[in-house]
Amino acid sequence: MSLYVYCLSDELGEAGLAGVRGLNGEPARLFACEGLAAVVSRFDEAPAPVTREHLLAHNRVNAQVLASVTPLPFRFGTLTDEPRLTAYLRERAPDLRALLARVRGGVEMSVKLMWQASAGAASEAPAQSGGGAATGTAFLLAKRRALLGEEEARRRAGELAAWLDARTSDLARDSETRLHPAETIVVRAAHLVARESVADYRERLRALRAERPDLRFLTSGPWPPYSFSDTGQNRER
Repeated sequence: MSLYVYCLSDELGEAGLAGVRGLNGEPARLFACEGLAAVVSRFDEAPAPVTREHLLAHNRVNAQVLASVTPLPFRFGTLTDEPRLTAYLRERAPDLRALLARVRGGVEMSVKLMWQASAGAASEAPAQSGGGAATGTAFLLAKRRALLGEEEARRRAGELAAWLDARTSDLARDSETRLHPAETIVVRAAHLVARESVADYRERLRALRAERPDLRFLTSGPWPPYSFSDTGQNRER
């Protein structure tokens, strides 16, 4: 029998899963080993089809667990069986306990930053000319402008990430930040925030919005700490 794995905990009891159903309506249950417990349900398809219903079910189970404890969430589509899951929990027990200690009592909050408007002038098109030398010169100048633009974009994205980190570091126990200078969303940050600090964290982001009207903030959470749960099975969301 195949098992679909949602998350892992060392605090959750069966009562925390009462009435919760996962993919295909199967009841979620605990699979215990080495003082750890994986939240699983029966699932006989392989691989798990990526459908709206399945994604909602995956998130529903993890959200139910997050309501009472902080789990280590697994990526969507993690399938195994009882022997392999037992071996995994036994082999990785020390590392998994350390990860659970790292995220205990926390939730993941997500922040994405965009520029409200382009801060730089649009790149100029190469000049049209009938002469090969003139055309080549125009191309090289355009290439140089593009390279300088990329360097400036990287610099500004780095400054933006550093600003966000400095202004949230007192409320975030840990953070994961990615820069995307050439994309619409230039900074993507995940913050591990203590549950009791979520209200203060949200208030801080409201203040940052007022401080930086040149930015657009996309925020979400609380989530299970996907960005801080390298279980050896997860992948970045």
